[in-house]
Amino acid sequence: MKKKTTFEQDYKPQFSGHETFPLRYGWLEKAFEAVDTTGLNKRSIFSDDAAIAHFGVGKNMVAAIRFWAQVAGILATDGKDLRATEFGQMLLRPDGRDPYLENASSLWRIHWGIASDPKHTTAFWLFNIFNEPIFDRETVLRRLNEFIDQRGWKPPTEKTLTSDINVLLANYVPSAPKRGPNEEAFNSPLTELGLIRRRANGRYGLNWGRKPSLSNGVFLHAVCDFWNRTSSANTISVQSLLLEPGSPGRVFVLEEWELIERLANVSEMTCGLISWSETAGLKQLLRNEEFPADFVESLWAQDTSVVRGAHAA
Repeated sequence: MKKKTTFEQDYKPQFSGHETFPLRYGWLEKAFEAVDTTGLNKRSIFSDDAAIAHFGVGKNMVAAIRFWAQVAGILATDGKDLRATEFGQMLLRPDGRDPYLENASSLWRIHWGIASDPKHTTAFWLFNIFNEPIFDRETVLRRLNEFIDQRGWKPPTEKTLTSDINVLLANYVPSAPKRGPNEEAFNSPLTELGLIRRRANGRYGLNWGRKPSLSNGVFLHAVCDFWNRTSSANTISVQSLLLEPGSPGRVFVLEEWELIERLANVSEMTCGLISWSETAGLKQLLRNEEFPADFVESLWAQDTSVVRGAHAA
């Protein structure tokens, strides 16, 4: 059964849960440690007084930490309980791939999980549906309201939607420079990806330039993950990888030349499992067989082996 990659008929949009706080440095690591390694009661770890003292922040911010840990795929619900996901364990355990989130590949992998999944409504919409090259907050609010109306969803209040847009932009755009205490500590780690740039007069734009910090492992992980989600065929077109909602081209804000450039050595990078084909002007990928178990996850993990080795030493 293929995963949902667009807004299905029974889809329920989500525009809240973050308590107006964007993701911050250290939150994912703290959430993982609390659930995976401490003796706190996992049913109430983010709600009781002891948990609030444990995190050292207010109740609303504790709720935001839990929200972002789940959105980033680090934690998941198991009935009424919480558990660390396989991805969270692979990434953040003391012997994991990148327990301090020091490698850009980890952030690209987290971004892929967020922006390629329709259940994260506003992020998915902005990167995969919205097509304005330059925009301000009012434009985003207007276009998102139009989209909500087109889909026939129950509209949230303007305050809720405005807050959600503000949080999304704060996740990807560094705070404007200010005098006084260092504001960088309050930025989201996802701002390091440079996917949305601040422009003059309160405007923003998606960054269509080259993505040097996007590693081949995460890129190929996204290609194969998208392929698995959308098709059982052994071919996939470059146009699908570039333009379809939930595709690497949309989520990573890639231009066609960079997408094709990154696919040039796909056969070598996958030991011949995937190959490039161009026939009668149709550019596509071919795979010799279905991806083996754990193949897709193993691709991004290769990028963090150096960091893992450094901490294991």
